[in-house]
Amino acid sequence: MAKQPLNLEARRVRMVIVALPILVASSWVMYKRIYWGEEQRQLPTRLDENNRGVRLLDRETPEERQ
Repeated sequence: MAKQPLNLEARRVRMVIVALPILVASSWVMYKRIYWGEEQRQLPTRLDENNRGVRLLDRETPEERQ
């Protein structure tokens, strides 16, 4: 059974419910970076004792891995 499409008001409410948390979270992160001087988080490129279970970025060439 096909669902009936939402009316315009319901689509707007759904858009606000989805978009508002994303807007608040991204604004908070940007505020901390700009005004508090917090650095952007970086993914590790090499494994060490502190990040054994983390997936690494592929910045190394295959020759560097050996």
